[in-house]
Amino acid sequence: MLLASSCSGLSPVLNRSVVIRAGVFALLLATARVADAQAAPDTGRAPRGKSWTFTSAGMSLVATVVTNDITVPFGLTFLPDGRALATDRTKARLLIVSASGVVREVKGVPAVNSVEDGGLLDVQLDPAFRADGRLYYTFTEDSAGSSWLAVERARLVKDSLVERTRLYTAKPAIARGTQHGGRMIVDGDYLFIALGDHGPREQAQDLGSPWGKVLRLKRDGSVPTDNPFVGNAAALPEIWSLGHRNPHGFVKHPVTGALWEVEHGPKGGDEINIIVRGANYGWPVITYGREYKGPLINDGLEVKDGMEQPLHYWVPSIAPGGASFYASSVLAAWKGSLFVGALAKRHLARLEFRDGRMVLEEKLFLGHEWRVRAVAAAPDGSLWFGVDGGMLLRVTRGTSR
Repeated sequence: MLLASSCSGLSPVLNRSVVIRAGVFALLLATARVADAQAAPDTGRAPRGKSWTFTSAGMSLVATVVTNDITVPFGLTFLPDGRALATDRTKARLLIVSASGVVREVKGVPAVNSVEDGGLLDVQLDPAFRADGRLYYTFTEDSAGSSWLAVERARLVKDSLVERTRLYTAKPAIARGTQHGGRMIVDGDYLFIALGDHGPREQAQDLGSPWGKVLRLKRDGSVPTDNPFVGNAAALPEIWSLGHRNPHGFVKHPVTGALWEVEHGPKGGDEINIIVRGANYGWPVITYGREYKGPLINDGLEVKDGMEQPLHYWVPSIAPGGASFYASSVLAAWKGSLFVGALAKRHLARLEFRDGRMVLEEKLFLGHEWRVRAVAAAPDGSLWFGVDGGMLLRVTRGTSR
């Protein structure tokens, strides 16, 4: 009414046009104010010290950004003094990060190929690290457009890698940069390395290729004589298990000592497997996934004699990142949980298992749009996780209300 009377000298048609445009503008302005009042998704880097409170398993918790000086966090473990040791995959940096956010870059890291899925991948400490500073790391190299995975051991002296020693080179080199895997477990005298199929899926069933396998070496890089395929002229003696597509989580169960592996399926069919000596986990003969464009793989075969079934699988795919068991009593309700990062579904999954099956899946940080890639439980009972884009966050007990 007020607008119409102030425009009384205009034609009725023009009056109506002005009123309509004014109404549309008012609606857009109101919508913008509502959108502005709503919290936008937390993507990319948040400032160090920013925190989010949340509840899980009846606990009040807080997740705090320790650092945003990282791009693609992949490997994550902890030094004896409680500081984190993290790899920045695409920038090929090895970082020492304190809980207060002090970041120190380690010198002496090898040159790597960071194309596609490549880069500086996992890092794990030797059991005798306190005495000699030894650690292990995986990374990708390339030549003439083809890439492969390398495993090295070195000593960490202050902020430098020294006495680098090549333990293993996974070849053949392949003219693409995807699905290297590269996760490790150091278990007593042995080093287990989980490799993806690197693209040509048939390699996962080829005992003459390391791709799509879990390998078992001694910590000096030699092959144990009791590996399952030692003496088989058609097989690589370092192979421990086969039929894996792209392992991104690899962790030892804190109670049973079993090796748990989490791998990407294609379109669906991400798996959690318990790794058994000499076992075949089926890829690409059996799978619960499909081709990315939709067709079935191998006519949709999901079960076959002589091939293992996963402990759990996801359809649709969550695109799993790293994994870690939580074994501390500090956050007691989480004790025994398996944490798995989700890249495609953008959350941190907390899983509980009982009698050989999953009984609970809690999806943490939904709505934040975080591609969670690295996960590790710290010696002080906190849980750290890394987000592409990128941040390291630390979960601790919150303040009860």
